[in-house]
Amino acid sequence: MIRTAISNISQYVNSIGKSIKLIWQTYPAALLGLSIIVVLQGGMPLAMAWIIKLLFDALEKGLSSNDSIPWAYLAELLIIQAILALGSQALSATQSYLNAELVRRLTIRINSIVYEKVNSFVGIAYFEDPNLYDTIRLAQEGAEQSTFGIIDGMMSLGQGLVTLISFLGVLLAFNPLLALLVFLSALPHLYTQIKFGYQRFGLAFGLSPQHRERFFYSSILSNPEAAKEIRLFNLGSFFLKRLLRLFEFTQNAERQQQLHETRWNLILSVFSSLVSWIIFVVVVLQAFSKQISFGDVTLYISTAEAVNSALIGIVVSLSGLNQDALFYTYFQKLLALPQPIPLASHPKTMRDLEDRIEFRHVSFRYSERHPWVLHDVSFIIPAGQCLALVGLNGAGKTTIVKLLTRLYDPVEGQILWDGIDIREFDPIELRRQLGIVFQDFMHYDLAAQENIGLGDVQHIENIERVRQAAMKAGIHERIEQLPQGYQTQVSLMFGGKDKDGVNVDLSGGEWQKIALARMFMRNANFLILDEPTAALDAQAEYDIYNRFVELVAGKTSLLISHRFSTVRMANWIAVLEDGKVTEYGSHNQLMALGGRYMELYNMQANRYQ
Repeated sequence: MIRTAISNISQYVNSIGKSIKLIWQTYPAALLGLSIIVVLQGGMPLAMAWIIKLLFDALEKGLSSNDSIPWAYLAELLIIQAILALGSQALSATQSYLNAELVRRLTIRINSIVYEKVNSFVGIAYFEDPNLYDTIRLAQEGAEQSTFGIIDGMMSLGQGLVTLISFLGVLLAFNPLLALLVFLSALPHLYTQIKFGYQRFGLAFGLSPQHRERFFYSSILSNPEAAKEIRLFNLGSFFLKRLLRLFEFTQNAERQQQLHETRWNLILSVFSSLVSWIIFVVVVLQAFSKQISFGDVTLYISTAEAVNSALIGIVVSLSGLNQDALFYTYFQKLLALPQPIPLASHPKTMRDLEDRIEFRHVSFRYSERHPWVLHDVSFIIPAGQCLALVGLNGAGKTTIVKLLTRLYDPVEGQILWDGIDIREFDPIELRRQLGIVFQDFMHYDLAAQENIGLGDVQHIENIERVRQAAMKAGIHERIEQLPQGYQTQVSLMFGGKDKDGVNVDLSGGEWQKIALARMFMRNANFLILDEPTAALDAQAEYDIYNRFVELVAGKTSLLISHRFSTVRMANWIAVLEDGKVTEYGSHNQLMALGGRYMELYNMQANRYQ
């Protein structure tokens, strides 16, 4: 129990310390300015209370004696009070500006840190694991909110402490027992607020899957790509009901937490009011017994209220800081995440393929909780030749591509590039050797030139190179017909307008050619095509593959396709079944073998007879 408490306090202090360090590194002048303002604002209530005390003492003296009222003295006090009030307003305005500017700069810095870290992951395991993905999402969302909360919390805490310390001497001088009573009255607030902080944090983490699911339904209802199917199958109401059900579920959980907090806050506010009433009674009784002046009455009542408010404010600030520190830990967890795949400390130099790529006894599964996807897979891709992978869905074809590109590493076995394990290369250097088109390729909401140029981002401004890639993919003429040619935005969201003012978008087959052009943009040594012509008609597919065969002559390539008219163009064919290579050879060799390949080939050929 004690060890857990010490660990929590240590984690809390560590998170707050690192957050303050981040704030200091982002905008030190603002942090210094805010600290000075906090001290001044914290001492302002005592200064105002003391001026009021002096005013009442002067009035009492003037009214209770034959002496004339000291108007000059009263005027001085009123002028000082006005200056203090104006100063407080000026400090508040300056604090608001510095706080807003600090938030703006922190927003940029935090997003830069988060996305640089996310972008640094050379593998994709974290993005495909729901639990780790939640860590990334909470870090992205929580880092900003928690840091901003820590700024506000530290400012409120600092101001409360200065106010408390400044009034403390006054209250102790008046009645030490009342000072002790005020302190004791704050302890229940401290306990409940810290408990509430942990409950809110637990609630936010517990509802993370529902928030993720809610995002899915809200995005699919407004996604242009899903709009056709949703309307054709009348799915809008179905998805909307699920979305609203999730809203009700999450909001009901949040409502229950808020009701729980409200009940306790009401109880504690009664207790605080009782303490204030006791102090008020004691002060009034002493005033009637002429132990203190009317000015002292205003001072002591202001002191009691200020100390009580400061203590509660400190408690609330500490609770908020505790909650923000808990969220900030996800930011720290994200920054502490190791690479999902190990990197060689002294990577070997990557050279163009000269001999072959070899899968040697490769086995793979996504985690210990998942079944094996590949079992003892071995095959070779000779340099300058094409290998086609054939198999039913789920056989492991795309997993092989992920391993070749080092998005994952094999659990067992090796993938060799001219006899060298690809884990000994820098993944970035390895990927520079690769040109790839996935079946689920990206549609970037960018100009046509940028969509293609992203294949080799260093030459994205080289329009001639972009045009050459577009010609190879057979999309050049279509792009030239767009309203602004290669500068046309091709998307429904940000698309360029045609002559009728309609947003410009491309067909599925045209987008596929854009993806192929992106691959041709890169002068790659090894080409990988994962079902690259699935959205093309028969004529377009035939044209693309004839062109592809010409363009990849002398280059090593891997082809994944369900169309055997395409597969037979490859030099070598590997048949995958249940994560194993069951057949390997040329088209003629496999047909002569009379095995699974011939069965699948004839099955597809019969559909065209």
